[in-house]
Amino acid sequence: MIHPRLKSANRLLAGLLGPLLGCTAFAQPLSPLNFPDRVRYDGQMLVQVELRSVRDLMLVNQISDDCWSHSAGPAIAGGMGTLDYRMDAAGLRTLREAGMTCRVLDPNLQRTVDEEAIRLQGAGDGRFGPRGWYDDFKSPQQVSDFANQLIAMRPDLASRKNFGLSLQNRDLYFLRLSGEPAPPGTSKPIVLLNSVQHAREWITVMTTMYIAEQLISGYGVDSRATQLLDDYEVLIVPIVNADGYAYTWTNERFWRKNRRQNAGGTFGVDLNRNWSFAWGSDNGSSGNGNSETFRGTAPFSEPESAAMRTLTLDNPGIVLHLDVHSHGQLLLYPWGYTNQPAPGIGALSKLAVGMRQAILDSGGVPYLPGQCYQTLYPVSGGSLDWYYGDRGILSWTPELRGPGFAPPPSTILPTAKEIYAAVLWLAENFCEADFDQSGFMDTDDFDAFVYAFEEGLPKTDFNHSGFVDTDDFDAFVAAFIEGC
Repeated sequence: MIHPRLKSANRLLAGLLGPLLGCTAFAQPLSPLNFPDRVRYDGQMLVQVELRSVRDLMLVNQISDDCWSHSAGPAIAGGMGTLDYRMDAAGLRTLREAGMTCRVLDPNLQRTVDEEAIRLQGAGDGRFGPRGWYDDFKSPQQVSDFANQLIAMRPDLASRKNFGLSLQNRDLYFLRLSGEPAPPGTSKPIVLLNSVQHAREWITVMTTMYIAEQLISGYGVDSRATQLLDDYEVLIVPIVNADGYAYTWTNERFWRKNRRQNAGGTFGVDLNRNWSFAWGSDNGSSGNGNSETFRGTAPFSEPESAAMRTLTLDNPGIVLHLDVHSHGQLLLYPWGYTNQPAPGIGALSKLAVGMRQAILDSGGVPYLPGQCYQTLYPVSGGSLDWYYGDRGILSWTPELRGPGFAPPPSTILPTAKEIYAAVLWLAENFCEADFDQSGFMDTDDFDAFVYAFEEGLPKTDFNHSGFVDTDDFDAFVAAFIEGC
């Protein structure tokens, strides 16, 4: 059945999309990628290494502390798998002399960076090709300008709000998208998406902005986008690591962390090791300020992660969370800090498998679902575990396509489309009445809700009104009977 607002919005949308998709809108300024003090990668290459043992892993980590993989890759016969590392020719030679099998994925990273810079600078005439705004990667200012354009397109659906400042006093902002209001005295469940915790993962912000655009432009025109915004509020944080992202555009393309000046002259905290749940372990983070996974001096020591925590606490209706990263083609779920299965892993796994299928059905590439610790590597103090372990929010980390952190711009739109398909499917298939998060509904869910309700636990605020009362019990019973 066509949504009653679909037909009436067609002419409005045509008028609004013209400026958005036209050839001369959103002029792209010259990207400041030719600064004289910009870090160079001369002699550096990207190498895929086959790991046969822990000894192999220890050797490659002595040669390079910059692992680009977010997956151990397919298991090799009798061994551990593959990982991608940035290294020089001497490092490659050392590994091969040790009998390790290595494959050069990019023989000249500086050439890749130069070609990207030249391409982006050449886009400064403000004209777009067939992929529109997604023809190429966008600077912090261009992302901000596009966010404002989307809001101007449908101010009845979308708004923008600052929720904090970065270490270097850049605004941290989110977009709030919502269609029909919730019934009086209730609030909608909320879906939270964020990207660019790691500065060099440029494709992630292109993806979350595409999701924002599709929901805004599709409301009243596409039944699935319309239903999602009528059923949920959607919060999108395009750039968590504002300072680091800006730094990748001006100084160091493959910078990962924020821009904290640490003791000993080192820089940067890995924001995705700075969350309080399971913080402090050397298995999945580092106490060394020079490490790419430096966790900081304390949980939430960084203003960016602390602001994300505040945003989350200020929106208690969040039920689904996606922390978007690259690269690896993975759909990760808790735990990251241990190889033990998380309670409720049934729902996490089932929904991850469903998102994988939705991606394939949309024409996308295969993504591997799995527990973070086992599918990726140990991550201690990560947002994935904090959202699930501290807040009880179902959380996943999609690791998007590569190759590397400077993929060809032709990958932007296919990547964004497949993750949008996953988000639509997730919102449509999430069952809040699966209270014990087993992956299916049964009487155990009813019993678990009744027990939690009698204890007055906050998670039984089923209608998201901000407090627990009999209306929550009635709402749960109705959802349970309907089977979601």
